[in-house]
Amino acid sequence: MKKLLSVGVFLFAASGPVLAQDEVRAVPQYANAAMDFSRTSAASFTAASSEDAVRAFAASPRSPDPLASAWLEPAPSPVTLASPAYPPAAATPVPKIKDAGRENRWQIGLGVALVRFRSSVYFATAVGLNASASYFLTDSLAIEGAVTSAFAPAVFQSFERVKYVGYGAGPRFTFRRAALQPWVHALVGGIHILPQTALGSKNGFELLVGGGADYALNPDWALRLEADYVRTQVFGQSQNSGQAVLGIVYRF
Repeated sequence: MKKLLSVGVFLFAASGPVLAQDEVRAVPQYANAAMDFSRTSAASFTAASSEDAVRAFAASPRSPDPLASAWLEPAPSPVTLASPAYPPAAATPVPKIKDAGRENRWQIGLGVALVRFRSSVYFATAVGLNASASYFLTDSLAIEGAVTSAFAPAVFQSFERVKYVGYGAGPRFTFRRAALQPWVHALVGGIHILPQTALGSKNGFELLVGGGADYALNPDWALRLEADYVRTQVFGQSQNSGQAVLGIVYRF
């Protein structure tokens, strides 16, 4: 009886592997042995983008690679010339040109004068010198004083040579220009003329109104051309005369 029981147990134990092999052979040859992905735990995980993964990896304390963090950091803004590291270059100062104004308050002029004197007694064309000085109160307005001294040949054999002196002072207005400076003036003063006639004194009143232009040769010197109407009161009567000047001006 014991022998029969022992044989039965042995046969049952030996039949187990045979049945397992039969079950494995029951699987079709071309069937997919892998488990369906939808049934796995990975199906519930939302896949992140590659960029997010790299950022997360670089941000983790376990990442010692500096290239990953450098790739993720924004590029530094370019250094401008106005930054403290690169201060702007200092502007080159423009040299000031001396001019008739606040930089050059004074003007001294000297030139050759031609005076045409007309009266009921005699006419005379006298040549001489004209000297003037101007002081600018503003950039355009100045106070001017001028003197003209001229000589002419004798008008009659019995008369001596004509000697003319005219002087005056008054305002002068200059129109601002770079090289060419037009201007106008009005001077009130007196006249002294010889020879004296029987009609009156050799001294009288003079009003000079006119203008001209200065052409700058350099910051200090300029050429001057001037033309004036001269109204005089001498010999007991009025005279209408004229004057022209060609000269040079020093400005300081």
